[in-house]
Amino acid sequence: MAEVEEILEKDVSRRSFLKTTGIGLGVAAGALMFGTGIAGAQTQGGTVAETPLPYADLDPEEARIRAHAAYFRAGCAYATFYAILSMLRDKVGGPYNQIPLRMLGYGRGGAASWGTLCGTLNGAGAAINLVASDADTNKLLGDLIGWYTITPFPSQESDNVAAVKGYTYDAKEYVTAALPTSVSNSPLCHASVTSWINKSGFAASAPERAERCARLCGDVAAKAVMMLNEWKAGAFVATFKVSDETAGCLSCHSSDQIGKMACTSCHEPH
Repeated sequence: MAEVEEILEKDVSRRSFLKTTGIGLGVAAGALMFGTGIAGAQTQGGTVAETPLPYADLDPEEARIRAHAAYFRAGCAYATFYAILSMLRDKVGGPYNQIPLRMLGYGRGGAASWGTLCGTLNGAGAAINLVASDADTNKLLGDLIGWYTITPFPSQESDNVAAVKGYTYDAKEYVTAALPTSVSNSPLCHASVTSWINKSGFAASAPERAERCARLCGDVAAKAVMMLNEWKAGAFVATFKVSDETAGCLSCHSSDQIGKMACTSCHEPH
C-alpha cells in the first residue's frame, strides 16, 4: 500500500494522472486517448519502423495503475496495450509515437464481447510483439497466458490501487473494497468472468464485476512488464508447465487439437 501511495504522490494525483496519461474528460482527452485529434495525431508520411522496436525497462506498478484506469475508457485489451505503449512513448518515444493507442479497442470482452481470448492477454501480447522477435514473443506470451490460467485474480496489489479512492476514473460510484478472487483455468474471457461471477456472487452487470476486470488489467499489465524487464536483461525463464492431467490428454490428442488449455474445464475426464 505504501508503494502505491508513493507512486501516486509522486506523479499520479487524480487530475495530473488523468491529464498526463490521457484519461481526462472532454474532447481533448478523447483525442489524446484515441489518436483521432490533434493531440493524438500520428505522424503522417515517411517510413514506418519495423519491429522489433527498442525496449526500455518500465515500472510494473505504474503499468498496473495506468491499465486499471484505462479499462474504464475502452476496455481490457485497450487497457493493457495502452499501459505499456504509453509508458514506452514517454520513455523511448520515436516509433511508439506512430502507433495508435486505440488499435486494441476491438478486444474488449474477448473481442467485440464474444468472450474469446481475454482482452488483457490480447493487449499485452500485442505490446510484447512490438518489442520481441517471433520466437521470444511466443515464449513470453505463452508463459503469460499460462500464468493467467492458474493465478487468483484480482491480486491484493490491485486491490491496494483501487483503495486509493477517486484518482483513476470519474464515475458516480467507486468500488474500493477488496474483491473476491477466482482462478480461471482458461485464457478465455467467458471462462474467466464466469468463474469470478460464480465465486463472488456478483452479476455480470454489477460495478464490482467491472472493477474486477479493471484490477485484472492492472495485474496482467504489471506481470507483462516484469517479464519484459527480465527478458531485456537476459534473465527471463519460462516457468509455466501444463498440468499432468492436461499432459495426459495431449499424449493422445496432440494430433487432433491445438492448444494447452486445461482440457477438463470443458471436457469430461476419461
